[in-house]
Amino acid sequence: MDELPPVRNYKFRLYPTAMQKQRLLETLDGCRWVYNYFVGKNMSRQDMQFALTELKEAEPFLRNYHSKMLQMVVHKIDVAHRALRALRRNGHRIGKLHYLTDEEYSSFTYNQSGFKISNSELWLSKIGRIRIKLHRQPINIKQVTVKQRNSKWYAVVACEFAKPLFRFINPARSIGIDVGITKFSHDSENHIVENPLFLRQMLKPLRRANRTLSCRQKGSNNWKKAKSRLQRLHERIRNKRNDFLHKTSSYYSKRFDIVFLERLQVLNMIKNFHLARSIIDSGWSTFKQMLQYKVNIVLEVSAAYTSIKCSRCNHQVPKVLAVRTHHCGMCGLAIDRDFNSSLNVKQDGLKLLPVERREVTPAEILNDSLKQELRIPVFDR
Repeated sequence: MDELPPVRNYKFRLYPTAMQKQRLLETLDGCRWVYNYFVGKNMSRQDMQFALTELKEAEPFLRNYHSKMLQMVVHKIDVAHRALRALRRNGHRIGKLHYLTDEEYSSFTYNQSGFKISNSELWLSKIGRIRIKLHRQPINIKQVTVKQRNSKWYAVVACEFAKPLFRFINPARSIGIDVGITKFSHDSENHIVENPLFLRQMLKPLRRANRTLSCRQKGSNNWKKAKSRLQRLHERIRNKRNDFLHKTSSYYSKRFDIVFLERLQVLNMIKNFHLARSIIDSGWSTFKQMLQYKVNIVLEVSAAYTSIKCSRCNHQVPKVLAVRTHHCGMCGLAIDRDFNSSLNVKQDGLKLLPVERREVTPAEILNDSLKQELRIPVFDR
């Protein structure tokens, strides 16, 4: 079976006119109507496609929408049903799909046809030309998804690109990264990135906005205004976090070919209610996803013993979370706890590489120049 070509999604801001906004909202409502019509029926994809053709004859208003776009609604339901069946087979207790309200249904998709981007305009069949802000020129477009979020409209453009046959990877350009809460990252080059924790910074206005919303009568105009303000605050936090994560991941992707990370069980870690908010606010999983499509190779190593194992002699030095300095009584190594952990991550990561690709051995990670910088005594062995 041939491997499918890779696809990248690019998100662009749309600036529709008042009339175009009304048309986009009508399209969303039409897609939601089709979704709710089929979601309660236990039908295969082929049966839903055939029923959709008959449904257009019974409901003439559906002819106002692009036919392939309505077929993608059926495809969405089919994919969701298959995912639920797979989860049930794996022993998960999963419910069923439910009807969606206006606020819950927020996107529709044009696949293969019915769209065109030219001269900073996005043409959509049955809708028209909408001004689009292009920060890059997309090529080989396969799909366009129009989304609404907080009264703003976006186009997510899926572009097919050719995967390079050969990529030169230098194992010497590798690094281990230890992520945390106090410091977002501390890598094996002793580079520290502080954690901004944007949600913590915005707790005061968030609490005020939540209190205001709770005092309004649900469904009233004032309730809608308060809800809109709360959504804008969350959007601002999300944008700041994504901007920070993009800049941090780009820093590593431009300097290193291989990045080693700890394999963290985030879903288990957030069960600790003392640290759950800070863990979610840090965005470790999003950071890993960004690295995976920016860096040539991203490898995860086991997180076991990376904090207590000495990066020089492998002697285990148990310590509580409050102790921020690693001091080995066996070899005398005294460095920052997170720095020691990142060195262990890199050492464990290099062991995962084929022997012929290990141009840097684990014993050479603590090189003499770094030892001199940290004033670590060098022992003859």
